[in-house]
Amino acid sequence: MKRTAFALGLAALFASTSASAIKVPTGNTDYDLNVSVLLQARYEGTFEATTERTMDSDLFMRRARIAVGGTAFKVFSYFIQYDNSQLGKRTANGLANIGAATNPGFVQDAIIGWTPIPDFTIEAGLILQPSLRTLAYSSSGGQVQIEAPIDIIFDNLSRGFREMGAEVRGFLGPIHLIHYRLGIWEGFHDTTATTGAAPGPTVNPGGKPMIGGHVRVNLIGDETGYGLNQMYLDGKTRASVGGVIQYQPRAACAQAVTACSFSSGTGATGVVNDYKMYGGDAFLNVAMPGDLEFAASASIVRWDYGSSAGQSGFNRTGLGYTGEVDLRVGPIATYVGAYRYAADSGATSKTVDRRKVAAGLCFFLKGQQDKVNVEWTNITPGTPGNPGAIAPVANATGLVGPTTNAIWVQGQAAF
Repeated sequence: MKRTAFALGLAALFASTSASAIKVPTGNTDYDLNVSVLLQARYEGTFEATTERTMDSDLFMRRARIAVGGTAFKVFSYFIQYDNSQLGKRTANGLANIGAATNPGFVQDAIIGWTPIPDFTIEAGLILQPSLRTLAYSSSGGQVQIEAPIDIIFDNLSRGFREMGAEVRGFLGPIHLIHYRLGIWEGFHDTTATTGAAPGPTVNPGGKPMIGGHVRVNLIGDETGYGLNQMYLDGKTRASVGGVIQYQPRAACAQAVTACSFSSGTGATGVVNDYKMYGGDAFLNVAMPGDLEFAASASIVRWDYGSSAGQSGFNRTGLGYTGEVDLRVGPIATYVGAYRYAADSGATSKTVDRRKVAAGLCFFLKGQQDKVNVEWTNITPGTPGNPGAIAPVANATGLVGPTTNAIWVQGQAAF
């Protein structure tokens, strides 16, 4: 039985860019080296709500990535990806961030892996958290709509949905029936309470890692990548269902110690709630005769930060839903996608409630690698004419707040 890291190591990582990696000769059969590039240029025209009745325009690079990865001695794999997201996007005062240097590039992924036996890999590094295929697993370059519903990802602490961690992943059963990931991640650690003008609680005082995992059941075909496409354009039919869970004790904080949910007390003396997330999804991609293809996906996710002491509920304790339908005829696909998140009924704070509907056309120039999208988006709550309106804005009125309408045009090149 051939032992190789490529199947679940390097190939899975490069699959997330929907690109054919450039193979670099090494002169040694023990080592394999590949380079991949993903560029996405975007125009956003946001409809103004002023008497001018014009469109506020913004041109920027949504993603500019370069990735390097490979294998060593057939069983070890490595991958590192550098990204500069929102390069040149305007800030709220109208200045492009490229001039203000407010958005430098960063390492998006850094992973080493060992595949001692086929279909079983051990990995460590800066790794995607366990998630749903419609959320963090949505391949940045392999979607049909311009932006996957990442706006309803409310993990407690991450950058780009990645954290330092270690995991095992692989397949179980015949013909890759079950795909799994199980591991530990850093999560939120702030083991010393702070006092003063902005007191903060002890978060996760025992320093316990976040545990998490997913299980995906491939009903038809299989998917091996970290990033999963909404449509594959390869003449194969796929169908799957999946589930995910994340848990970390006393770590229910929204990216900062000043935004925690308390089971009792407040500030430096508060006891923080446990952080939990769980959900499920379903996916179908059908290849039809005559160069036709249909795809649909849906998910439901529960974010649970508990109910904070002294108030009803918490703004990040609630339910999120996503859905998308796509139909490709030849090189052109039409699509409709939507998401919705709402804090539990009766919650005191609704500042992260949000909803989006998008519809458009995707022109596949060369598969998922090179394509152009034209899309209408409707985001609630939003700020009409706000150049920073790539994501919903915080608004105490939640889903009854103002709405942003925009036209997005995006071109992608990946190789």
